[in-house]
Amino acid sequence: MSKAPALELIDIHKTFTDVEVLKGISLKAYDGDVISILGSSGSGKSTFLRCINLLENPTKGEIIFNGESLKLTSSGRDLAAADMKQLTKMRQQIGFVFQSFNLWPHMTVLQNVMEGPSHVLKRPKHEVMDYAEHLLNKVGIADKKHMYPNQLSGGQQQRVAIARTLAMDPQVILFDEPTSALDPELVGEVLGVMRKLAEEGRTMLIVTHEMSFAKEVSSEVVFLHKGVVEEKGTPDKVFNSPDSERCRTFLSSTY
Repeated sequence: MSKAPALELIDIHKTFTDVEVLKGISLKAYDGDVISILGSSGSGKSTFLRCINLLENPTKGEIIFNGESLKLTSSGRDLAAADMKQLTKMRQQIGFVFQSFNLWPHMTVLQNVMEGPSHVLKRPKHEVMDYAEHLLNKVGIADKKHMYPNQLSGGQQQRVAIARTLAMDPQVILFDEPTSALDPELVGEVLGVMRKLAEEGRTMLIVTHEMSFAKEVSSEVVFLHKGVVEEKGTPDKVFNSPDSERCRTFLSSTY
């Protein structure tokens, strides 16, 4: 029997007031998949990613994680979680790395990474500290562990944010344009960490404008246009011989 996807999104729609931003997007991610989601501004990429763990409530659709359908109920025009315990459990296993870091400014780097496993997973402090230090070493900023976020560069802060996400041992990690807020010279250090995670077999969905990176690390590339999947396939197919004229135009202007 074939293994179920780690994450499956079925016919996801999202409408803001009178604008339908997502018009029925479906996607499957199996363990170890690295799926890059491309598209111009306004194509719905970030909204789609945020609908996965209900940071945005979808208007319609189904979300299945590890074979279990997320229970949803109508809440006005949109859907909302019908079982907050189920949603909380799912969110613990689906990490989210934002473009704006979202670190706690009053905590040191080490405290930021320790916070989730200490207070949410209730793991022993000594165990959490050892693991946090291991993760900071992994992302190359162990020497900054006693500093505060405002003492770090943007690239360093994003690497802390990745370590903080990894500290929860998520099964799937969602990256929402993780390098878009960075100065160009700092982008490489964050992509280097993400490249390592891909090589380890982490399951990742990445909204990105970094075309060379997407081509190199992805198992699948999805191109969104005006809220629909306009093109998807292997990196070789999407980058070298896309069927969609819109995808060809987008790539020729960005890659």
